[in-house]
Amino acid sequence: MSRAASIATNLAVAVAATAVGCTAVVTLTPAHPAPDPVRLAARSAPVAATGHPGAAARAATSALGAGATDPEAELLATPVAGRIEVTAPQAGVNFKSNGSSVVAWTNTTGQQVDIWLNADMGHGRTQRMGMVATKAGAGRTGEAIVTLPRVPPGPHYFLEVVAGDGAVRGFSRTFAVTE
Repeated sequence: MSRAASIATNLAVAVAATAVGCTAVVTLTPAHPAPDPVRLAARSAPVAATGHPGAAARAATSALGAGATDPEAELLATPVAGRIEVTAPQAGVNFKSNGSSVVAWTNTTGQQVDIWLNADMGHGRTQRMGMVATKAGAGRTGEAIVTLPRVPPGPHYFLEVVAGDGAVRGFSRTFAVTE
């Protein structure tokens, strides 16, 4: 196997591992100190050091002289941008544990959202208590009826609406859960 093919294989493995969410660090060091035009060209290739895993895959395929052709890889390559604002429930509302309620939001991300019930644990800490809706639509406005899991009664619960891989989030006002 030629040196260029070996480099391409290592780079393809790194791209595949990155695309599935693994972190891979590939370091290519010269085996011979003599200047080699192939290595000099490889050093000038673009490198994605941080950011969304799709960015590394896009940079790696660009370095190989090929564009990303997989539609799923293109989705990974596009970071989620926009804003989510939770408009309901309003402040001062109480809900029953294991009961249903309406959550509404505006979403400019164009991505489907997941909805989580969270508890404020105090001292700046929060805890996810359970997912109450998944893939709840990608429209500019959305609404879902969610069933809260059975949780201890208390005044410090809120809903979290999350788009994409969690890069964009919106939070409801706190509300009480009663028995």
